[in-house]
Amino acid sequence: MKFKIAPAKIDWWYWFATLIALIIGLTGRVEGFYAVVAISAVQFIHFLVKDGFAALTTQVRLVYGTFAVLALLEPTRILYWLILVGTVMVTFFDRCIIEKVLRTMPWNKDVKPA
Repeated sequence: MKFKIAPAKIDWWYWFATLIALIIGLTGRVEGFYAVVAISAVQFIHFLVKDGFAALTTQVRLVYGTFAVLALLEPTRILYWLILVGTVMVTFFDRCIIEKVLRTMPWNKDVKPA
């Protein structure tokens, strides 16, 4: 796996900001988790307007945001550690597990990769 960052792309900045917010949340400041949800909502709306709902970029943001909201609940707070791993992977290695899973779904057979 190759280290790869792309600060010239807006989506990289979204993921980087999300990563910072996650780290803040995981250090004990619950506001960080709210920021993760807010950044996820902004990303979803941005890519929904830009690419449409059927695009993998939009679907990834919807699933990620859903996980982030579910993790706000106390018994599922541990999900933020899994989200952290995925966010590090997408931010620094341009690898996204959610995209890989979504790509295998029947409704995405004809969708171009993100």
